[in-house]
Amino acid sequence: MYYIVIIAILTITALFSIICLWLHRRYRRTIGKVTFLFNAIDNLDFSFHFPEKGHDRIINESLNRIRRIIEKARHDMMERERYYENIINAVSTGILVVDERGSVLQHNEAALRLLSKDILTYESQVEEKLASEDFSLRETTAVLHGKKVRIIAFSDIRSELESRELESWTKLIRVLTHEIMNNVTPITSLSETLSQKVEDPEIKEGLEVIHSTGRQLLSFVDNYRRMSLIPTPQPKLFYVKPFLERMMAICMEYSGKVTITLSLPDDLLLYADESLTAHVVTNIMKNAVEADATEIALSAYSDDDDAVCIDITNNGKAIPADEEKQIFVPFFTTKAAGNGIGLSVSQQIMKLSGGTIELIGSSSYSTLFRLKF
Repeated sequence: MYYIVIIAILTITALFSIICLWLHRRYRRTIGKVTFLFNAIDNLDFSFHFPEKGHDRIINESLNRIRRIIEKARHDMMERERYYENIINAVSTGILVVDERGSVLQHNEAALRLLSKDILTYESQVEEKLASEDFSLRETTAVLHGKKVRIIAFSDIRSELESRELESWTKLIRVLTHEIMNNVTPITSLSETLSQKVEDPEIKEGLEVIHSTGRQLLSFVDNYRRMSLIPTPQPKLFYVKPFLERMMAICMEYSGKVTITLSLPDDLLLYADESLTAHVVTNIMKNAVEADATEIALSAYSDDDDAVCIDITNNGKAIPADEEKQIFVPFFTTKAAGNGIGLSVSQQIMKLSGGTIELIGSSSYSTLFRLKF
């Protein structure tokens, strides 16, 4: 009887030890799985999957569910980040997030475009440009990951002022031309009629002078009225190379003394109003010829923003520095017989086409105009 009790105790002890060993191994296996789960998530690896069979089915199902929940939360967070990033990149205002050391932590696409930068890592790269009169700045502070940062928002007020200035000029021209035409037309017509009926030579001569002056004034006003009568662009796709080749032929016909070179890929396409674009290009080339240019270079390309640019360079007389900012102002001209609306009309055409025209630089060696669509 004594031996039976001892055997029973030893058996129970052995069973208990086996059970404890099995529980310990299962505990260690479970801990290993949990550790593996968190290590994988910490490394952003969600490709694993625990088999949902056998003795560990319930634990494995729970771990797989945790993986799915965390993966979905991360996916949702990334979707929100992309959503907000698209919103920030869609605005025309430049945005910079700068830390206390002056490092640029984040920026949108408008910031690079307005600052003419491909890469922006430090505020010091653009401090001088941001301080210029071209930009309107707004700044606020925030705390990001426990650190104080500055959020700088800036917009290009130069183009806005140019648009408003051009709009004001256009409205003024419409009013002036309407009033002048309405008042001068009957004077011209009446003076012509009366000059045919009177016999007195002095009165007849005076009426003819009035009629001639009135016709000249009407022609003068009609010339300016073109500023407000630019048709709505009708854009379509066309190849740039044959287009510029036609512009070359027109310029050569206008002045055979100028040498014109062309540089661009054969397959470059432009979506714009071809007729209005031709008006802008020929006007710039005509101005170059009238500035005694003997060489004109035409080049076209697609820049990093997928915009199509047409560069027109000539070696004519340089535009004085004090006149560079006025060349697009309506009626401003340095030519004795000029009317001062060519570049103004060109600028308006480019704005209506969603593009820009810019004088990049002018020196004794070359003058460069850039059309950007």
